[in-house]
Amino acid sequence: MTLFEYYIQYMTQICEGTLPAPAGITLTETDEMRRAMELQQQISAMGIPVFVRACAAAAGDEIPQDAYDSFSMEDMLSAAQTLAEQAQQEPAEAEEKPEENTPDPDAGKHAFEVFLDCVALDDGLVQYLIEVLKKKDWQEFYKLSQITTKLDLDPNEFLYWLGNKEQYAPQAEQVCAAVMDACFDRLAEEKRLDVLAALLSGDQNTFELFRCEAPELVHLPEATFQWYCENYLDRDYPLRTIMRLNGVEFPEKLG
Repeated sequence: MTLFEYYIQYMTQICEGTLPAPAGITLTETDEMRRAMELQQQISAMGIPVFVRACAAAAGDEIPQDAYDSFSMEDMLSAAQTLAEQAQQEPAEAEEKPEENTPDPDAGKHAFEVFLDCVALDDGLVQYLIEVLKKKDWQEFYKLSQITTKLDLDPNEFLYWLGNKEQYAPQAEQVCAAVMDACFDRLAEEKRLDVLAALLSGDQNTFELFRCEAPELVHLPEATFQWYCENYLDRDYPLRTIMRLNGVEFPEKLG
């Protein structure tokens, strides 16, 4: 196993609660997604090799020193390529039916949307992209975009697009993005990260309860859960929110 594979394994086990958090990691959340967000922030601060070494000590695993010595971001990119190839493969059918055309799930999507779809397949890749964007390591960004989309995506254009995507969207999406972003900013300021994480994960019960007490939503009749799903959850805004909360900056203008 590579160090990156150990990293994914340990992060998953900690989020699921099957492995105690190692020395240097303090987790207070119980929900899997909330724990993942909390964990990712602390891993980013300590670095993947240090995190894996601490987890191995806690789990009683012996990882060869060669795994640490050979670790590089190439491991991350290799994992990204595997995930991207898996996502692009069509499910095997028991019997082929030539008369039926299988629609392309990426048809009509912006290249940046396809890129985010691939990255979102794994929490580790989301964290990796966040680190790349914060460091402005454009060489690594180009590698990741080539692997996932076969294109040389421009990082500055990507940040501008994601940071301002609602400006080019239908009015319902514009309203939803503005309202929910305001809600999430307020929840972050109030340190109500449990509610914030549940909403970002698409928990309907949390949304229904929240819309009854949130001043941004209580007088907005169209603010149903379906409205939230169609205009926010399914439109890459949760990833943008997670990136913003982790320190990624989005430009207001290009260039």
